[in-house]
Parts: sequence; C-alpha cells; structure tokens
Amino acid sequence: MTRSLQAQHYTWLVFSCFLLFPFGRSVELPLLFMTIGGGVLAYRAGRAFFQEPGIRFFTLLFACIWIPILISFPDSYDLKKSGGTSLSFIRLYLAGLFVIWALSKPNQVALLFKLMAGLAAFWVVDALFQAAAGHDFLGFALSPTRLNGVFGEGQPKLGNAMPVLAPFIMLALRSKPVLMLLATAMAGAVVVLAGSRGGWVSLGLVCAWLLFSETRRRGVPLWKMGAVAAVVGIVGTFAAFENPAAKQRLDQTLLLFSGDEAKIDQALSLRWTLWKDAFAMIEAHPVNGVGVRAFRYAYPEFAQPGDIFVSTDEKSGRLTGAFYAHQMVVEVTSETGLIGLLGLGLFYALLVRYWRAADAERRLLALPFAMAVMAWIFPLNTHPSFYTAQWSVMIWLLLAMLCAALLPLQKTPDAFRTAPRT
Repeated sequence: MTRSLQAQHYTWLVFSCFLLFPFGRSVELPLLFMTIGGGVLAYRAGRAFFQEPGIRFFTLLFACIWIPILISFPDSYDLKKSGGTSLSFIRLYLAGLFVIWALSKPNQVALLFKLMAGLAAFWVVDALFQAAAGHDFLGFALSPTRLNGVFGEGQPKLGNAMPVLAPFIMLALRSKPVLMLLATAMAGAVVVLAGSRGGWVSLGLVCAWLLFSETRRRGVPLWKMGAVAAVVGIVGTFAAFENPAAKQRLDQTLLLFSGDEAKIDQALSLRWTLWKDAFAMIEAHPVNGVGVRAFRYAYPEFAQPGDIFVSTDEKSGRLTGAFYAHQMVVEVTSETGLIGLLGLGLFYALLVRYWRAADAERRLLALPFAMAVMAWIFPLNTHPSFYTAQWSVMIWLLLAMLCAALLPLQKTPDAFRTAPRT
C-alpha cells in the first residue's frame, strides 16, 4: 500500500507540470524535483538503467536535438543565449529519465492518462465558460481577439496547447461514441475561438488519427465514421466562426489562395517575410546555423530594408528582429544548420520506427501520448518555438511519457533506486 501511494505521488509530480503549465515559470519547481530525481537515478543505477529500451529510445531522441544545439554554439550570434539553452536542455533530459522511471510502476500510465483527461476537460469547460461569460473560472477576462482560458490575459497560448491535451479527453470517452464526438466538437470550438491556425491544423491531425484508429478498432467502414465526424465538425466549425475574431482569422487564411505574394504574407501573419530571411540565414550558415535562440540577433543582418520586425533592444541598444521562425523545420535549420536538420530527420525516423516495432497492446496504451506528441511536432505545421523554455518542457515531458508507455522498464523500477552503481 505504501509503495502504491508513493508511486502515485511521483505520477502526481509529473502531472503537476501540466497543471502549472499555463502559469509561466511556476512549472520549473516540479521540474526541478524531477531533474534531481533523474540525476540521482542515472548516478545510482549506472549502465543498467541506460540499457533499458525506453531509456535508450528517449536518449536517442534527445541526442538528435541536443548534439546539433551544442555544435551550433561556437558560431552563434549570441554565445550566452545559445550556451544557456544547451545547458538548460540537460534538465529536460534528466526530468525525462525520472518520468520514464516513475511511469513504469504498475498502473501509473493509466493514472496519468486519467489526470490528463480531467485537465483537458477542465480547460475545455473553462474556456467555453469564458467565451459565454466574458471571464473564466479563475477570473481571467476574455481577450478581445482570442479565447485565452486558463492562460490568462495577454497569453494567446490556448490554441496551441489545447490540441495537445485534446487526445486524452477524446480517448477517455472512446467507449461512449456520442460523448466522444461531443467532447471533440467542444475541444474544436475552443481551438477555433482561440485563433491559432497552427492549432487548427494540430487538432485536425488529432481528429484524423482518432477517426482512423476508431474505424479500425470498431470494424466500421471509414466513410460512415467520416460522415458522422464531418457533420459534427462542420456544425461545430460554423458555430465557432460566428465569432467575429475567428471569422476574421478564417478570412485572412483564405488569402493564401490569392496568388499575390503580399496577400499570402498577410495570410501567414507575415511569416513569409520571416521564412525568406531564415532561408538567407541558412544559405549564409548552412553547416551549423546562426546558433540556438540567436535567431533574433542574426535577423537584422539578413532582413530586407523596412522590415517591420527589426528594432533596437532598449537594454543593450542592439538591433534585433523576430524571436524565431514560427515553423519548426525552418527554425531548426536556420539555428542549427543542416546538422540540425539531419538530427531532426533522425528524430522523426526514430519515432516512426519505435512506434511500428511496438506490439498492439503497448501502442493502444501509448496512443494518447503519441497523438499529443504528433499534435505539436508535425513538421509541416506552423509552431511556437521548439527551443523556448516553456514549450520545450511540454514536448520533452510528452516524449518521455510516450517512451514510458511504449517501452516500460523491464526491471522493477524500485531496483534502480537501490541498485549499486555499475
């Protein structure tokens, strides 16, 4: 009984990172405890720990991203920023080791799944209440242009974060198809009203995977499930687009088909301007890029005259530009070069390989975590920064959860805590 309660405490610690995620840097407190725990585990268990398939999988994924970060450092446009990022990523790796260890205890993946589903449900209900009442349950006022929910005023992150949590509530209700469709429609309304078009794509991908998974599991023809999902989606989307801000975002998006470069740039919220300058950075620094998190300091050198993103930093007096490229593949390539692009390609290949190699039972258990990861890292979508502190915490914890669900530790987890170092 004591061990069971202790295991639940560790799972609650992991969950607390997502509970605190909307509240800025507060997530760093539980992450600190997990980082220390991962470091202790790595030291005490030694080689045996790193021979575990789940740990090896997570280590390979991390190496694909972290090694190019290190290699980008010598030529960075801001050594302090790049050096600090490379060091701060170590805490994500150690915390990930702790997550895999903690979730390998009996029933802890299932417990975390329920907790994440409950949190997703709260986010959805809270956001819809805010849309109706003008403020959410925590008292945060509705933004004039975007639904912001638990993230608070001036923090338009709900649209990117909600698709990551949505798979948990959808799959929690998979035994009740009507409720699952209702939850999907409600989550979709929140994402549309939150106004992030990258979030629209992410949720669409989640829904497509869910549809494919459910048709195979239930033996129902794809067209029947697709027709029902389409009706629910169309009704929910039209209802959401009655909101003027959401409709304005849709109208802006339709400019993509205008054939005019200026209007396409407007449709992309000036991302085409960012990408052209990022491509110039890649051409000038093809091997190891301009340095992780140094994009804004390299930007003025490659910007066109009159670029609206170029400004003078008030503290340093230095010319700076946009913070990042708003597209993960472009961001990784511009900041870490072709070495980083190769690492990212290996990262995706490893995810596909290990997923396909897992048996059906493990994939079923890992499905919500895999869908959450896919919602964030789909390479053809627009993205928040891959390297920034808050979002990198989310993605690396999700990757660790995926590793834990797909490849649980073969040894008893408690053995690693007491084992002599080898």
